Amino acid sequence: MDRIKNIFRNRILPLIYFDTFGNIAIASLIICSVSGILLALVYNVSEPYESISKILMVSSSGTFYRNLHYWSAQLFLIFTFLHIWDHFKKNTEGKVKSGVWLRLTISIGVVLFVMLSGFILKGDADSRQAYRIIESLLKTIPIFGDALSSTLLGSEDNYQLLYVHHIATATIFLIIITYEHARTIWTKIPTFIYTLFYSFVLSLFFTPVLHDNLETVIKGPWYFLGLQEILHWISNPVYTIAGLFLLFLLFLFIPKVRELHRNRIKNLFIYSTLVYLLLTIFAYYFRGENWELVTPWDNPKTNYLSTGLIDTDKSFPSDTSQVFHKSLNRVEGCISCHDNMTGFTASHDPSAVGCSSCHSGNPFSFNKDEAHLGMILIPGNEADYRRSCGTSDCHPEIVERLPNSIMSTLSGMISVNKFAFAEIKLPEGHYNVNELADSPAESHLRNLCVSCHIGNPKTELGPIDQLSRGGGCNACHLNYSESAKKQLAQYIATKSESTLPSFHPSLSLEISSNHCFGCHSRSGRISTNYEGWHETKLSPDEVDDSSGLRILQDERVFRFVKADVHHEAGMDCIDCHNSYEVMGDGTLYSHKEEQVKIQCIDCHFSGRPESIKLAQFDSESAKIAKIREIDNQDRDYLVMKKSGYPLVNTFVDSIAKSRLIIKNTGKILDLNPPKPVCFEREAHKDLSCSSCHTSWVPQCVGCHTDFDPQAEGFDLLTNKDIKGSWIEHVGDYFAELPTLGVTESTDSSGIKSRSINTFMPGMVMSIDKSGYTGNIKDALFTRLFAPTFSHTIRKEVRDCRSCHNNPLALGFGRGSLEFVFSEQNGYWKFTPKYENYEDGLPEDAWTGFLQEPTKLSATRSNSRPFSVEEQKNILTVGACLVCHDQDSQFAELSLVSFSSLIEKISTKCILPDWE
Repeated sequence: MDRIKNIFRNRILPLIYFDTFGNIAIASLIICSVSGILLALVYNVSEPYESISKILMVSSSGTFYRNLHYWSAQLFLIFTFLHIWDHFKKNTEGKVKSGVWLRLTISIGVVLFVMLSGFILKGDADSRQAYRIIESLLKTIPIFGDALSSTLLGSEDNYQLLYVHHIATATIFLIIITYEHARTIWTKIPTFIYTLFYSFVLSLFFTPVLHDNLETVIKGPWYFLGLQEILHWISNPVYTIAGLFLLFLLFLFIPKVRELHRNRIKNLFIYSTLVYLLLTIFAYYFRGENWELVTPWDNPKTNYLSTGLIDTDKSFPSDTSQVFHKSLNRVEGCISCHDNMTGFTASHDPSAVGCSSCHSGNPFSFNKDEAHLGMILIPGNEADYRRSCGTSDCHPEIVERLPNSIMSTLSGMISVNKFAFAEIKLPEGHYNVNELADSPAESHLRNLCVSCHIGNPKTELGPIDQLSRGGGCNACHLNYSESAKKQLAQYIATKSESTLPSFHPSLSLEISSNHCFGCHSRSGRISTNYEGWHETKLSPDEVDDSSGLRILQDERVFRFVKADVHHEAGMDCIDCHNSYEVMGDGTLYSHKEEQVKIQCIDCHFSGRPESIKLAQFDSESAKIAKIREIDNQDRDYLVMKKSGYPLVNTFVDSIAKSRLIIKNTGKILDLNPPKPVCFEREAHKDLSCSSCHTSWVPQCVGCHTDFDPQAEGFDLLTNKDIKGSWIEHVGDYFAELPTLGVTESTDSSGIKSRSINTFMPGMVMSIDKSGYTGNIKDALFTRLFAPTFSHTIRKEVRDCRSCHNNPLALGFGRGSLEFVFSEQNGYWKFTPKYENYEDGLPEDAWTGFLQEPTKLSATRSNSRPFSVEEQKNILTVGACLVCHDQDSQFAELSLVSFSSLIEKISTKCILPDWE
């Protein structure tokens, strides 16, 4: 042990503590000043960011001198404060003359000013933020604030005055004060060599990077972070200025006070410094974007340094226009190697946005490894879309609201599943997929359901297809041309640099229904419904070429039923659903129908529509219209009644005819008004459009779910294999007309309303949680119907009997619904097809025949099956339809006033006896 101590004392310690702190500080100041003079020869104060960019890109010596200037400045700052601490420890402050002590006190502020001014002179995003903070602080000083700010800082768009202060005024002042205090501006040769050596080594391996507006975290220099943390907690900067001034006065009068009080003041400064260092560490590791509190492992903290030996072989093309390729007011060198890339859309071409704005990396190096350091191979995923797609020059407003989108949170899916598992009392509330824990319902979701949330990262190169899940911005906007697909396949097969693709996939508004298919062909199966396909229980080996069946990439087999009329017209999903629906509008919603803005009546209306001009568009809608070249200042555009957002691909022509432009093809369609029967007849005033025009919905009954603790499973949230898996046993599949039910709502004025909507079996199933919880009694049966807009709309409507005489439509389930009557009375009789379950209802029923619903049996708390009174009213009409034809005059008149009509019925008519 003694030998180790001797080695440390005699060999290692002299390498660290090789002279007094003051002499090391002087040596650092000399190195900093000389390297600063050399750096000034190539630095352009009118274009600071660009000039440093060029230095980093093409000059090894320039990069080294900049590094040397930076590191010697950091050492100068550190050892200056250590020198002050040394003075405090030795009690030498009392020997300094008052005038000299005053100038030394002022010089501390000058040291900080020199450091901060050098940081600002980089001209990057961090620098501009630091400038604004210092300017704001100075301007809070009473009387002199504005004058002091303009004298020291100049203006933000012109660094000339600040540059003069940095290289001349403040530096010369420090040299004079150093000489006055130490009686020398030179130091011992060994001290200078040691200091130069350490600065040299640091400069070779660590380059202070430039931060631009692509960075999600903007912070000042490390020694400034403590002050930023203080400013975060103290809302009024005047208090901060007052505190700094008080510290200045205390420091100034240290030599004047008695020794006992002097030591207390010095201890105050020492402890304050320690607290400030703790605040600095806290601010660096625990503060993220917008100074939000984060954990260190989740903190995309500012990376001040790029590591690696300086590239001494900065070879670059003779064509400097390629070397100094400039986009978004930034210089980057990526194009010098990747100048053969094609396939971009105009808005995402490197000439417009560069490469690093999407892929990050180090744009100031021509060395492959260094340039690719920190590169994002697949930009747009949730983990990094704030520093790719969402930077201030691109789409910051979208990535701010996207996390609240229902496609990001999966709030409705989570609440309904937890309700079905009896973990919450109502299927409501705001939930987030990233906060799922390990309850049975949550593990079920993680195991089987949540791969489709938009935050699920895209990890492999390639186009969006039926197996794609998530992918952030790529989920909708990524497109591969045939050439891009071919070249990617060749590269994946060879893994050779010689086959690196030159066709880049494009990012665009060309969003086809195929982009939606991967996620929306599950659960409610909207994508497959829209195209007319219904899932079967067949396996691929049961399908032959002549069967007319369709096998998806995940090997599910579908049978064609009937396509949506909008699909037949060539419309894609985005022709109805705009950006504020798909990416959210920033508001948290519990269920998807709350986020959806479009309604049938926005396009199919009677009378004169509400319309707006292009000048009244919000900025996002206007940008979309411009990119799609459908922006016309004179055009009248339809607006959504629910939200007020424009339907950018619609217009009202000169003869007051409303039309729709299919976004991806340009084809123009007429927007036909509804028939008078849809809105003029009192009897059907509560019916939604879909209740009549939905041609079929996918249905499944008799399902069972249980947990097998021994099965091999997969966690879709972490994308990792797990032990144990939920197993789903499916029941019977049907493609039939939907069940009808009631949705009740209350508007902001307190007015209640009801509408008849379409429903489908959402969760009519048994759930056995015993394998997960270990409790053999932990099993339940749930009967929940879900509201649906199945995207199987047809121009033709369901007939009268399909509602009034159909037990499935009324919620009773499949079976025989028969009106039995004699000359005196009549009654309805229902014989179910399926046996009763443990709750006393048939397997496929939503409610009992002529029974009042006794509990919530829908996946929405505002939805329910028909009450007994409503069932009676519907079946009374149905009794008439037993004899009267649906196209008869009686049926026509019944739509106007059924109650008046039955007062005049013939004595031969028999109505149900409800007594």
